Amino acid sequence: MPAGEPSWRRSLPADLTAGATTALVGIPQAMGFALVAGINPIYGLYTAAFATAIGALLTGSSYLKVMLSNVLAVSLYSVLAPVPEADVPATLFVLTLLVGLFQLGFGLVRAGSLTRFISNAVLTGFVTGAALLIVLGQLGNLTGYELERDAIQILAVLDLFLHAGEIQVQPLAVGFLTIALALAFRRAPHLTSAALLLPIIIATLLVRAAGLEVALVGDISAIPAGLPIPTLPELALAPGLLVPALALAIIGLVMAVGITEKTPEPDGTIADVNRDFAGQGATNILASFLQCAPASGSLSATALNVSAGAKTRAANLFSGLLVGAIITFAGPLAELIPLPALAGILILIGVELMNRPDEIVCIWKYSRPGRWGMVATFISTQVLPLQYSIYVGVLLSLAIYLVTSTREATVVHLVPVEGGMFREEPAPERLPGGRLTVLSISGSVYFATLRAIERSLPSPEGADGAVVILALRGRVEAGTGLFRLLERYARRLFAHNSRLILAEVDPRLLTGLDETGTTAAVGPGNIFVATPVIGESLREAIREAETGA
Repeated sequence: MPAGEPSWRRSLPADLTAGATTALVGIPQAMGFALVAGINPIYGLYTAAFATAIGALLTGSSYLKVMLSNVLAVSLYSVLAPVPEADVPATLFVLTLLVGLFQLGFGLVRAGSLTRFISNAVLTGFVTGAALLIVLGQLGNLTGYELERDAIQILAVLDLFLHAGEIQVQPLAVGFLTIALALAFRRAPHLTSAALLLPIIIATLLVRAAGLEVALVGDISAIPAGLPIPTLPELALAPGLLVPALALAIIGLVMAVGITEKTPEPDGTIADVNRDFAGQGATNILASFLQCAPASGSLSATALNVSAGAKTRAANLFSGLLVGAIITFAGPLAELIPLPALAGILILIGVELMNRPDEIVCIWKYSRPGRWGMVATFISTQVLPLQYSIYVGVLLSLAIYLVTSTREATVVHLVPVEGGMFREEPAPERLPGGRLTVLSISGSVYFATLRAIERSLPSPEGADGAVVILALRGRVEAGTGLFRLLERYARRLFAHNSRLILAEVDPRLLTGLDETGTTAAVGPGNIFVATPVIGESLREAIREAETGA
């Protein structure tokens, strides 16, 4: 390429290729996820066109593909299932608007850091449960037996087994053929990008040629040609949708954070999560006027965008434009697609989404709170509407954080070794009389952990003449609870003819120590302020204790 050629021109071929690839994969996904959500497949296609293209311009990440994702689709079904069929479209568009407003608000208040309080264990349970719902929800389309849609999906499967004789062979054969073709095409290097679309085309042609009796997309929804005319959502519906819309917004943002962190920018940096939040919010707000479903970042679609060679955000723009062109010129052809074929693709996606044995085993082995948080969240996805399961997940994540940090908060014994270093050992239950003991607080210090920290302090009973040095480096946000704890321990030591020395004390804590009476209890000469040199204050305190100066 000539040296003076613009960078966008150099990246154009790669972005066009990536955009075409994600569009070919995204079309069957968009229609399938719309079926999962219980909405007209055309709304999934509109979302794949408009949300993807608008999101490409507004989000912070160059690669993030904004679309109707699998988890959002299952959550949408939970929200829309009780809504009368005639009111579903209007409800859907208001949900999209509200989700966008919440996401935009999260981005403007820079709430990205709050998502770190949703544990990976809970998220694993949530995603696995949502994936299972996708699989179970498509068994009806796959078998031709109409399952009870309002029932818990696991119970609906039992109903399917009890009526195994009513399973129709032709839909089952079409669905299995679609799955087999998708798996086969994925192994063919030149067909990978169309591995989901080609099986649907082949299944559609086969059903038409053989005259098979299977349900088609056109049997449940009409797919009009052309793009929608912008319309204003029915805002009167908004008050009753605020709670589920907030849940959908949280789900979308949590998924997007994971994508952003795993997908660096071309220069190796990580995109601003809060700009992604705001960008997705603005995208959903605009898309709500264009008959779109709520959209969020999609992990699989973003990964495909990168692996397909995308260089800039133009790849997602091209993808949206291509889907829009296909809707305009070939939209009604989608009515001929067999529902068992789409069901087969969705079941394949769901099974792959559940295929996380290594992560599940790791959580189970190494995190007892995480283990039960994962299981509880998974169960909640099966027995509760999915949009409420995310609230269960958030509460469980906070509980796991509190339990884990409380359990880990303790006092450790710092034993001097050669070279001026220290070896950590468990703190003794009782102080040795007439000797120096150096301690440090390990773990988080806040109101819920203070009791555990105080219990782990060595008892001064019978330890006449003992000296305790407690290192407090890094304890800036201590709060009055820690001050009161230190005051009580200093008085206990004094009552047994022993004393407490505080080392590595942040200068910002001195006023608090004075105001709470802690300085008086410890003694002004027994507080050593931290310096920029780590350990300097501690060594000074040790010298003072050893010399008795």
